[in-house]
Amino acid sequence: MASNQQQYNEQLQLLQQRFPQESNHKFLRLLHKYDGDVDQVRGYLFQQEFRKKKLDSLETRFGSALAALQPTTEPLKRACLLKLMERFGGDVNYVQKYLAACEQKRSDKTNDSNQSEDTYRKGLKLKYATQLAELSTAGINTHCPSVLKNLEKCQGDVNKVLKIMEVHNEKKDKLSELATKYENQIAQLEADGIKIKNKRYLIQLLEKANGQIDIVKQLLAERNEQKNQVNSSTEENKDNISFSKNRQELNIDDIDTIKQLRSAGIQGNPVKILSVFHECNDSIDMTIARLEKEREQRKQQSEKRVQERVVLAEIHDAYVTINNQHDWPKNIEQVYLDGNNMMFVIDSLRRLCLNRAGKKTERAIADIAAAWNEHMHIPNVDLIFDSTRQLDQVGSIKVSSAQPAYKTTDDMLIEIVQRTNNQHTIIVTSDRALAIQLKHEGCLLVKPYAWFAHCAMILTPDLIKHEESKDMSTTKKTYYDLDELARRIAKIDV
Repeated sequence: MASNQQQYNEQLQLLQQRFPQESNHKFLRLLHKYDGDVDQVRGYLFQQEFRKKKLDSLETRFGSALAALQPTTEPLKRACLLKLMERFGGDVNYVQKYLAACEQKRSDKTNDSNQSEDTYRKGLKLKYATQLAELSTAGINTHCPSVLKNLEKCQGDVNKVLKIMEVHNEKKDKLSELATKYENQIAQLEADGIKIKNKRYLIQLLEKANGQIDIVKQLLAERNEQKNQVNSSTEENKDNISFSKNRQELNIDDIDTIKQLRSAGIQGNPVKILSVFHECNDSIDMTIARLEKEREQRKQQSEKRVQERVVLAEIHDAYVTINNQHDWPKNIEQVYLDGNNMMFVIDSLRRLCLNRAGKKTERAIADIAAAWNEHMHIPNVDLIFDSTRQLDQVGSIKVSSAQPAYKTTDDMLIEIVQRTNNQHTIIVTSDRALAIQLKHEGCLLVKPYAWFAHCAMILTPDLIKHEESKDMSTTKKTYYDLDELARRIAKIDV
C-alpha cells in the first residue's frame, strides 16, 4: 500500500512540474481513469492544452466579430462559433448563411415523415386507380406496398408488374420447396451451433452443396474468415483516419509557413505540403522539386492506367463470343487449353484443387475435353499444365507439361504460336497479359467459361436454362449447370 502511495506521489510531482496550472484533484482523477498510466494522462493534458491555446488564438482573432452574429433558435457553443469563423475566414455573412441553412435542415427533419409517406402513397393510389383494379381482378394483393412501387417503377404497365409478381412468387415457392427439402440438414446445422439469421442464404448454400453439411460448414467458415479480414482492415483504416484528423490541426506558426509556401507558388492540401516541407528540411526549393517529382509520377501512373484500360478493351473485343454451339469458329485445326487457368472456373473443380486433389482435377478437365472433341473432330487439341506427371493421352486430347522445358504454360504457348501458323488456332485462356501477346500473333481467343459453356451446349443441352432479365427487357440470361456437367462427364461429385 505504501509503495503504491509513493508511486502516485512521484507521478503527481512529474505532472505538477509540467502542468502547474492544473489541480492535484484533477491529476488523481486522470490517473485513476487511465490506471496510473502517466503517459496517457500527459497526452490527454497536452491535447487539452493545445485546444485551449488554439481557442485563445481564435478568440483573439474573431472574438469581437461574434457580436455581429444574430442569435439562432438553438444557440451554439462559443468554441463552435469560433471554429466556424475560422472556417469561413472571418466572414460574418457566410457564417450567418451557414447557420440559417443548418437551422432550416433541422426544422425540415422535425416534420412528420410518416405523414409525408402516407400522402405519397395516397397520390400513387389515385394515379394508378385503374391499374390497381386490374391487378386486383388478376388476384394480386394490391395492399402490398411493393405493388405501388412496381407500378411507379414500370410507369403503370400492368403486364410488367404481373411478370414481376410472377417471378417473385416463383422464387418464393422455390424457396419454400427447398426449405422443406433441406429441413433435416437445417435442423442438424442448428444443433451443431451454426446460427444464421438469413435462412434464404443457408438454403442457397445447401442447394449449392447438394445438401452436404460438411461442405456448407466449410463455405461458412470461408465467409466468416473473409468478414474478419474486412473488419480488421476497416478498423485499421478508421485508426489511420482518426490519426490524420488529429494531425490536421494547425497552429499559428504552421499557418504562416503555409502562407510562405503559397507565395512561392506551391498549391495543394495544406497538411500535405506542410509535411513535405518539414521532410525537406524546411527548404522551399527542395519542397518545390519534391512536389514536382510526385506530380510527374502521378501523371505517368495515370497515363499507364489509361493505356491498360485501352489494352483491356482490345482484349475484350479479341475474345470470341459464344452464345450457341454454332458460334464456334469454322476450320479450326489447333486448340490449346490453358489447364491451370481452367481449374477454378467450375465450383466442383475449384473445391478439388483446394482439397489438394490436383491430379483428379487435371483428369476431369481432360475427360471433358475428350468428350467435347468427339463431337467437334478438331485434329489437334493440347491441354497444357504448368507442371503435371499425367502425360497420357486422353481420347484425342494430348496432355502436356510446360516444365521442365518452360517455366510456365504462358511461356510454352508463346513459343508455340511464334513458330506456327495461327490463322486456324484457338487458345482457351483468361490470362490478360498472355492474351495481349497471343492477339498480336493472330490467334483467336476463347475464355475458359465460354469453352465450358460450349461443352454444355454440345454434351448436355438439358443443363442450359434461359431466364428473362430483371428489367423485363427482351434480352434473356443463360445459365449453365457446369457442376452437373463435370459430374456427368468426369464422374466427380464434390
